[in-house]
Amino acid sequence: LTPQLDLRTRLQASRLRDDPADLVLVDLMLPGMDGMDICRTLRRETGVPVIILTARSTQDDILLGLDSGADDYITKPFIPQELTVRIDKLLEQSRASLRAA
Repeated sequence: LTPQLDLRTRLQASRLRDDPADLVLVDLMLPGMDGMDICRTLRRETGVPVIILTARSTQDDILLGLDSGADDYITKPFIPQELTVRIDKLLEQSRASLRAA
């Protein structure tokens, strides 16, 4: 998982293609950054799995988040064990598709 400040630096430098994270958790309400833009950039630049983890819970927000390229969308408050299971599943899928390629 990539800390926010490191992610900002890496996005600006467009280095995620060269040094991808295993998975990125994105909050839509980041100070100074738009989480939807981060998802779009990650999807365009990398194949890294993205989970949106946010307090924005309307149906429109969820659909927009998934359409922006997120692999999963979890609303706050959340169950930590559920987040862990979802992360494990996405990492497993990501590893399987890398092996198949």
